[in-house]
Amino acid sequence: MKKIILGIVAVVVLATGAIFVIGQKVARHHGGPGFGKGHGGPMMALRGLDMTDEQKAKVKEIMEASRTNVEPLMQQMHANHKQIAELGVNGAFDQVKVEALAAEQGNITAKLIVEKEKAKAQVFAILTDEQKAKAAEMRTKFEERFKNRKGFEGKHRGEEF
Repeated sequence: MKKIILGIVAVVVLATGAIFVIGQKVARHHGGPGFGKGHGGPMMALRGLDMTDEQKAKVKEIMEASRTNVEPLMQQMHANHKQIAELGVNGAFDQVKVEALAAEQGNITAKLIVEKEKAKAQVFAILTDEQKAKAAEMRTKFEERFKNRKGFEGKHRGEEF
């Protein structure tokens, strides 16, 4: 029974670590989880929608407010990841601590997802029906290009193992 629990905890920790690593790469490249300042940022994704100046200003306002909410979560995630990285390096395994940190990491990730979706909903609320349709079309094209890129080989997440 202990082996099963240990195995489950190990999988949770590894999955959480993998999510964090991916999140870090995205955050470094974009300036945050889905709130990029450079390539791939929210304004880049909305670029082809022919938004009015008023819409652009409102999107910028939404993203700035969201970034204010995301920054402390990212700091918590970084601190939590540091604690996770320090676990086990002395050869001792503290299951209670690992479970607590894994749960905390999951909660932070959930809050980041909620914030991203909240901002996305606010942005879509200011778009016209035509802009929403065009955004959906652009997303479909992006997903198709992403699936066909080198190294992806048509695999879906989770199928690489």
